Formats: sequence, C-alpha cells, structure tokens
Amino acid sequence: MKTAMREKQWAEKYPELETGPVPAEPMFSEEYFELERDRIFRRTWINVGRVEDIPESGDYFVRDIVMCGVSVLIIRGSDGIVRGFHNVCVHRGRKLVLDEQGSCRGSLLCPFHSWVYSDAGELRHVPDEENFFDLDKQTLGLKPVHTDVWEGFIFIHLAAEPSETLREYLGGVADQLDGCRFSKMKLLSTHNVDVHANWKVVQDGQNEAYHFPFQHRRVLEGSFMRNEKGHCRYLDVNLYNYHSVWSCEYPPSQKLTPLRFSLATDVLRTPVFQPSQMIGKMDHFVIFPNFVILLVQIGLTTTYVTYNLWPLAVGRTIWEIRMHFTEPVSVREQLRQEYFKCLTLDTLQEDMVAHENVYAGLATGAISHVILQDDEVPLRFFHKTVEDHVGFYRNA
Repeated sequence: MKTAMREKQWAEKYPELETGPVPAEPMFSEEYFELERDRIFRRTWINVGRVEDIPESGDYFVRDIVMCGVSVLIIRGSDGIVRGFHNVCVHRGRKLVLDEQGSCRGSLLCPFHSWVYSDAGELRHVPDEENFFDLDKQTLGLKPVHTDVWEGFIFIHLAAEPSETLREYLGGVADQLDGCRFSKMKLLSTHNVDVHANWKVVQDGQNEAYHFPFQHRRVLEGSFMRNEKGHCRYLDVNLYNYHSVWSCEYPPSQKLTPLRFSLATDVLRTPVFQPSQMIGKMDHFVIFPNFVILLVQIGLTTTYVTYNLWPLAVGRTIWEIRMHFTEPVSVREQLRQEYFKCLTLDTLQEDMVAHENVYAGLATGAISHVILQDDEVPLRFFHKTVEDHVGFYRNA
C-alpha cells in the first residue's frame, strides 16, 4: 500500500460519519462527564495493565478507577490464573490492600480484623468465627470483577454481566493484532502525567497527525509522509466497532543525521510484529474508551508505546505512558532506545501543553462546536462512539 495524497479521501471511505462540526460541550460539561462514568466506564472493557506486571503466583497490583469510585485488585493465583476483585474486605468494607503493587504468599490478610483470603479470592480464616451468626465462608469470598486477558493485556469490566466478551468487544483490533509478540518486549519506562484537561481532549490531541508539521515542527521535522504543501497524510485509516487505527509511512527522501542513522541501524533480528500485523511504519490504535497502542518501527526493530487516560474530574486526567522495547543486544541499541524515549517525551511534553490550553479555551464556552478536517476523521469517529454510548443528544 502507498500513501495516497488525495484530499478528503476519508470522507469518501466513511460517508456515514458526515462532515459537520462536533459539539464542544461534552468536553467540559459536568453532566456529560457523569453520564460517561455510568454509560461508558462502567459498561465497557477497560485495560488495567499487562500480565508481565504480575509474573509470579501471588503477585498483585491495585488499580483505582477514580472516576467510578472503585478500587480493583488484580492478582495471579497459585493456579496461574489472573483474576480481578473489588479491593474490599467483605467483613466491614475496609480497603483490603493499600500498596499499589506487591506479592503475597498465597493469602491476603485484612489488617482490620485479620480476615484471610486465598489468592483466588476465597475466604479462608475468620478470627473468633464461632461468635458470628450463620457465617458461611463458602459464600463470602472477595467480590469478583470480570477480568480477561488478550495478548497479555489485562482488561476488566465493571458491569454485573458484560454485554459481550472481551474478544467480541475488541473486534477488528484483535483480528489485526492477534499473535503479536508483545510479551517479547520489556517495559523501559512509565510516566504518569497529571493533565488539567478533559480525558477526551487528551485523546483528541494524540489521535491525529494534522498537528505534526506545526506543533512538532522541530522534534518531528520530516518524519512522516507529507503532500506538496507539507501536510501529513495517512497511509490508511481503519474504523472498527468502537475502535480505530490510523497509519503513517516515513518519507522515502527522509534524511537521517549521522546520529540518527547509527541509532537506527542494527543487527537483523526476528521482528516482534509481522508485516501482516503492522499497517504502516507507525500505527496508532485507539481501543475505546481510554487505551492506545502505538506501534513504531525503528530501524530493523519495532517498539510499542501505550497510553491509558484515567479521568479524575471533568477537567483533570492522569495520562499514563508506558514504553516497551526488545531486550537490547548492544550498547548502540540501548542508546537508540534511550534516544527514542527522550524524543517521545519531548513530543508528548509539547502535546501536554496543547491539551491544557485547548481545554482552558473550550471550558470558557466561547465556541459551541469544533471544526474537523478530513484527516481528523479518527476524532470524528471517537466522538460519535462516545455519544452513541452516552446518548446526550439522542432526543435533542
């Protein structure tokens, strides 16, 4: 596939999305934010981490979903199964685990009254059990949260009964990325950024390449295919049931500095992602509602970066950034990874400033709609998917 330089091609591919402006109110409305909590974050599959975060039996981590007022304990049991539970003791409701991550030796102890649970959530021991009335430990385990794993990514669903399986929910994204060897990559760095902006504003700011030649004119100069006027163009855009991916190519005339060339050249190794799994040199997958997988080819290897957008309030978001690489086999490769990390963080720092300024402007209420061009079609689809779930304008 070759990058097409035609204008307005995505409106032709996806005419059902139309081309009109998009309401701005959902990006600063308290009422809309409350509806998102109940109709999106409590009713969709949410990524909370990876299996490498809990490699051994008894390993656990806690994920607080602040927007929903929920604390979830993710633990690998002695049987190797990854499970999720509400992080709440069933005795008096105390938060069971206080640390963010750790390991237990087969059991979890509530520090309030020393009730003991197995790493599979079963209630094992109650002090002074004889003094309780009709206590049935078999029915008093930790309250489970629906948990499933796809390609090493751990997802939870807060509904009493999910309307679809994780695989059904992921749809075309899973079809595209099935078999990717994400487990071969090592976590190099994690960054949690407190952004004073609505979570959708942060998502929008990452979900298009229209801003590359302007906002990132120094950091990303000449990095991606552009038309004769210097505007970035996508190799392809694919929309799935709730999710999307847009892909970019590097320009064939891209000139590498000696430093970039030396860092981009390395020993040939078995690729982590097969050609059939990557669409372009950079693929930006948005897994609705708040998860992003970014695949990037660097030299002869590939890296992936993930974003999790955790809403704290209508105008505040924790932007969790995780960068993964193959295990370096040379000093040069290690330097290349550090170089990419620094380049990425410089780019995202520019984005963060924009996110906060966009939100500050929208929150004034000065404009009622935002105007999107053709290459911002991923934003148009994302906002349609949000509204399809929320239904704020359904009867308007």
